[in-house]
Amino acid sequence: MRIILPLLLFTATLAAQTADSLSLERFLQLATERSLQRQAAERDQALATLDNRSFRASLLPQLRATANVPNYNKTFSEITQPDGTVRFQPVQNNNSALGLALTQVLPLTGGTVFVQSNLQRFDDFETDFSLYNGLPFRVGLSQPIFAYNAIKWERQLAPLRLQEAQRQYTLQLEQLRVTATQLYFDLLLASQESRIADTNFVANERLYAIAQERYALGKVSRRDLLQLELEKLSAQRGQLRARQEYDQASAALAVFLGEDPNQHRYRPVEPSRELPVLELDENTALAWARARRPEWLAVQRRQLEARQQLARARRTDGPELQLTAAFGRVRSSGDLADIYQDALPEAFVELQVNVPIFDGGQRRARVQQAVVSQAYTEAAVQREILDLESQVRNTLRDFRSLEQELGLVQQLRELTEERFRITTESYVLGATPLTELTLAQREKDGAARTYVAALRAYWLTVADLRQLTLGQWQ
Repeated sequence: MRIILPLLLFTATLAAQTADSLSLERFLQLATERSLQRQAAERDQALATLDNRSFRASLLPQLRATANVPNYNKTFSEITQPDGTVRFQPVQNNNSALGLALTQVLPLTGGTVFVQSNLQRFDDFETDFSLYNGLPFRVGLSQPIFAYNAIKWERQLAPLRLQEAQRQYTLQLEQLRVTATQLYFDLLLASQESRIADTNFVANERLYAIAQERYALGKVSRRDLLQLELEKLSAQRGQLRARQEYDQASAALAVFLGEDPNQHRYRPVEPSRELPVLELDENTALAWARARRPEWLAVQRRQLEARQQLARARRTDGPELQLTAAFGRVRSSGDLADIYQDALPEAFVELQVNVPIFDGGQRRARVQQAVVSQAYTEAAVQREILDLESQVRNTLRDFRSLEQELGLVQQLRELTEERFRITTESYVLGATPLTELTLAQREKDGAARTYVAALRAYWLTVADLRQLTLGQWQ
């Protein structure tokens, strides 16, 4: 009778032999390579990198060309005569222009330095008259005074956003591993239930056949026979449900990897709970989290953004001055060579002043709103940091606790399996009542489920620790 259970276990696993064997480590590797979450993480990182590149490019000199060629016009135009009457004269002309402009922003002041060069030609075909108007060069400065300097703030925020995006990419990959670990253990739990259901069905079918023989000999009561028949039918029903859940869990894994679930079916391999020896203490875990998690950079970014909003509120709609100054060379002539060889000097300075006198308190209200938002941001980010640090501590403690718990539930599983084997042999010999056999079977099944659940909790805690600290320690 000692060979009965091994034979039952062998029979119960025959149905799963057509599935591909898949370890947790291999699945995590495939998930990292193939899953849609990986593609989403790469997309987010690429967009953040391009956004930063675009901003840095905006700080470089910008060269722009303009052209209005041709600008031909043939029509009749209203001409007012000296006596006040109106006559419509034929007009046929072309007024073309070309221009180049080089601009450079000044991040520290928010101003713009510019260099311009323009050339305009006017042709009147009615009178056969041509004229050039040229600006060989103009150098100038446009400088707002007391205005909000957006570039100054963006120069501080852009590097933080890029670093945060890079850390967020790493975090997304670790979160992917958490999701993948959950899916894998969903399959492992379903596989465990399927094995339990198959084993129980074969065992109950065998026991029911033995009970029928003993009932015919008058050694078993009708009540016990019916109980065994009920157990067999219940085991058969459980077998059907377990197989359905197993197929669903296997399909979920295939879809997560971007595969056709009808073409790929997986059989999970129970992972080891052994990890490389590493003394991961609380201080080390917190240090890793502070140095690698994006939240700490997000704190700096959000605090800086709050100060940015306050600066914008204080500067917007307040007193503003706009200084524009330029000098260059300019000339109008019928000869193109004169434009560049004998140009005349030009210069202009302009100061625009805009001072709000009464706005009904709008600006003050906006400033107060920004102050309130900044105070809340300071409090919120500190609370979020405390919460994240608490998660690190609690997860590390759970990990230590689960290390010990796994050893206990493994012993429990081995003991209940041994008890069930002995009880089964004793029942076959007629030395043990049916109720004790049923109890031993349920204890065995419960211990098997408890072990896999503890194994799931252990490896999920490992994945949580990785994504909380971003430490490559597994």
